[in-house]
Amino acid sequence: MTFLNRIRQYRVYRKLIMSYLILIVMSVAIVSTILYALFSMEAVKEIDRSSKQVLTHVSYTANVVYQQIQDVSSQLLVDKDVMSFFYADDVDKLKNFRAYMIIAKVQSVYPFIKDISMYNFTNGEYIDTFGLPRDPKVKTQSIAEYLSFYPRVAVVNEDKHLRLLTFSIVPERFLETNMPKYALVLDLDEAYIQNTIGSLNTASKRGDTYVMNARGEVLSHSDPVKFRSDFSAKREVKRILGEGQNQGSFVEKTGGKKNLITYVRSPALDWYFVSAQPYSELLSNIYTLRNWTWFISLLLIVLGVGISLLLTGNFYNPIRRLLDQVSIASNAEQDGGTLLKQDEYALLSNAFMHSMQSAELLESKLSRSQRVMKSGSILSLLKGIDKVTAEQIGEEWGEQLQGPYFRVLLFKIDDNASFKRTYKPFERELIRFAIGNIAQELLGNNFESEAAVTEDELVAILQLPGMELRDTLYLTLSEIQDAIQSYYKISVTVSIGDCCESLAGLHESYVSAREYGDYRLFFGYSAIIDSTRASRERGMEAQYPSAKERKLVDAVKLSSEKAIQAEIGEWIAFLSGCTYAQAMQYTNFLLLTMIREFGHISELGDTNTNGLYAYFHLIQQVETLDQLKSALADFCGRVVTVMEENKQQVASLKSTRVIEEVKQLIEERYADSQLSLEYAAGQVGLSAGYLGKMFKQQAQSTFNDYMTFVRIEQAKRLLTSTNEIVSEVGAQVGVPGAAYFSTVFKRHTGMSPSQYRENHRE
Repeated sequence: MTFLNRIRQYRVYRKLIMSYLILIVMSVAIVSTILYALFSMEAVKEIDRSSKQVLTHVSYTANVVYQQIQDVSSQLLVDKDVMSFFYADDVDKLKNFRAYMIIAKVQSVYPFIKDISMYNFTNGEYIDTFGLPRDPKVKTQSIAEYLSFYPRVAVVNEDKHLRLLTFSIVPERFLETNMPKYALVLDLDEAYIQNTIGSLNTASKRGDTYVMNARGEVLSHSDPVKFRSDFSAKREVKRILGEGQNQGSFVEKTGGKKNLITYVRSPALDWYFVSAQPYSELLSNIYTLRNWTWFISLLLIVLGVGISLLLTGNFYNPIRRLLDQVSIASNAEQDGGTLLKQDEYALLSNAFMHSMQSAELLESKLSRSQRVMKSGSILSLLKGIDKVTAEQIGEEWGEQLQGPYFRVLLFKIDDNASFKRTYKPFERELIRFAIGNIAQELLGNNFESEAAVTEDELVAILQLPGMELRDTLYLTLSEIQDAIQSYYKISVTVSIGDCCESLAGLHESYVSAREYGDYRLFFGYSAIIDSTRASRERGMEAQYPSAKERKLVDAVKLSSEKAIQAEIGEWIAFLSGCTYAQAMQYTNFLLLTMIREFGHISELGDTNTNGLYAYFHLIQQVETLDQLKSALADFCGRVVTVMEENKQQVASLKSTRVIEEVKQLIEERYADSQLSLEYAAGQVGLSAGYLGKMFKQQAQSTFNDYMTFVRIEQAKRLLTSTNEIVSEVGAQVGVPGAAYFSTVFKRHTGMSPSQYRENHRE
């Protein structure tokens, strides 16, 4: 009873019992199902093998029958009495009798032959052993082959019909008509074939057994009604004929019931012996076995319930006291909740999870606070604080900053603009934090260091035993760069500040590190820069390259892209030998000169001087000489583009003025019949051909068409406002001759001058 009460009280007990029970039930069900399925499949395979053996035996028997048919036909066709009957041109009763005696004797020896008949198509004689009527198909179906086979039904009398399998042999034919001279016919009783395979029906009273040819025509069937039926449309027959195998079996659903189809092919006759047996009869004993299997499985499940209860009780005994205590506490909190709704496992889990989360949260807060405080202290030291505060920080850190010498390491992420575009702010903070961890971990293998992370850089305070820089530090920094590149595909430039002997001197070391970091402009990405490398081969006294500036300005004026690129390359080559401050200063001077030189031009285009001044900010953001070169090329390209646009605008304005001048000339001199394109070209100082093309492009009309248009318009005015004759009007508008003027006027207006005057006056 105590155990049952615990099951009612504790949900864990109930879940465990259900788990055991489900496991046992599923195991028993799966094992029973697999065993039953395997046994069923083996039983079906055994029945299938038995059916194939019987059908193979029947097929062999049919082959033997076919062989005997060939032997009988060969024997008869060499007999002299039989051949005398076949070759008789006239009716000879004696020959007929002798031939009959021979075939009757042979028919008595072979009981499976129901009838032997002979046809002589020369004299029309016919004899047989059973007294069957002549078969008209002998003559028609034996045209193509020596030996023909077909099933047929022979009518003996009104009450008796025979189902026969007929073999027709035609040894010779008439040359003129290809018709048979004579024929030997052997008829097999279909019942003989069915009786041979009748043993298959003993296994299944409802099964079908039949023989069919390669066309799906039934030659013999356990149901006599289906003799000579066409089964070619049935699915199982299509599959049998389509597989092209000598034997096989498969399961097919016919008539709403599942059947086992087994077949064997006789290669000699090309017959298929088929057996279709219902599954329900094949597995009648299997179904009984299935019922026993489920009964035993049920017993095993009941036994599993008891085992589940036993395992559950023994498993939870060691922690019973803990469960009792949890139950008391939970009842106090739940104020008398129902027993079946208690979940002591959830209470324990919640308590443990709450404790772990509280501890993890507290640890995370402490760790973050410590990191923030340390980073804040480091940044305070680097940005410069008073000596007293530096000493207080040193006392708080104790032995962490012993010195005796310190250097500031500055890690800058290369291509910072791309870095900000690629990652979100939170992701950038995580990456910078990870880079700081990598740097501090690898530096910690050989040095004492402390690190802090800012928005754009990572700063580390390195403690060294001496003032000189050893190869170990450079190797460690290279290893840090490789690790960051490997993990995050980000390159980092490292600058090493000057050496100092106290915490108060870290500010100067930090400032020098930032200064040396600017020299990434010359050394490129992934560089390690110290004071020696920053000052090496720098032309401190280098003068401003006025000549290079003038060459670049001239190249821009010429709009020569090749020359511009060459001069920018010369400028960058000069800057590579300067200090960082000189490079920035000289480049700003260059931009100012370019803006003064081309500012008036840029105001005419999309680019204005305010847009060009934006390049001063862009120049301050470049990190390498390649970026500086690209910025200068873009600046010059924008200026050249505006210059080219201005040139096109000037050319367009000039063309417009010339065309307007020509139009005005036409409107003033239209009455002059000698006015022509050549005359107009001479007036504006252009060739006639060039003016003609320009006029058509600008006015969308040729010179002559426009001149004719002006003359016709003036003629319309004169026709409607004066009474002058047509020829006089034509002469006044520069088209002398009444006939020619009328032709031109009608071509442009669709009516003669007189018609136009009459219509428009009305």
